[in-house]
Amino acid sequence: MNAIKKALILAVLLLLPALKVYADEWENTTAEDMGISQEEFQKVKESGMSKSKFLKLLEVGISPNEYFSEPWKKLGVTEDHWLNEKKAGMADDDIDRSYRKQDANNMTPFISFVLPGYYEYKTNRLKTGLALSTIAVAGIALTILVQNTETHTIYPEFPIMTLGAMMWSAGEAWQGTRYIDNQEATRFSWNLGLSPKGGPSALLSLHF
Repeated sequence: MNAIKKALILAVLLLLPALKVYADEWENTTAEDMGISQEEFQKVKESGMSKSKFLKLLEVGISPNEYFSEPWKKLGVTEDHWLNEKKAGMADDDIDRSYRKQDANNMTPFISFVLPGYYEYKTNRLKTGLALSTIAVAGIALTILVQNTETHTIYPEFPIMTLGAMMWSAGEAWQGTRYIDNQEATRFSWNLGLSPKGGPSALLSLHF
């Protein structure tokens, strides 16, 4: 018991300087000076929030009541993310929409890889989406149905067709969802042509 008492006394002694600094920080400061109610001012002091942090919140236009309601938890984001978005002038509804859109976009490339053409359908490029879906399905069907009768193996060209469509769709989805604010940078295309040796070649074209 004596050891516990000594530990508690030591803890109090160590906290005293910090409490003094905190008390001095709010000395000669009133709720009226801060432009808030006495109730809010009391909440701030009881929470242990530093005066510098409190002033930063006021600069952004965040009231103590709003802050202590912890709106970032309702939005499913971190406190730092919420504060940064508020500093940028965003309302909670805008933060919610932005976060949900970003979260959905993070899955789009994966979905487009599994379902070639998904991103193209989603962005109203129906012809491209249909072409990629058709190539992917045709590749799978031909892989199963058409085999080399001599070696009893599949033709590698067919699964390559499917894989190519999957990678194309996923690549466009990745590019598009990473540049939401720059729509011209969300597109790329493959230009097929002949190499100097006469073989087929593909060129990747980025549009900015």
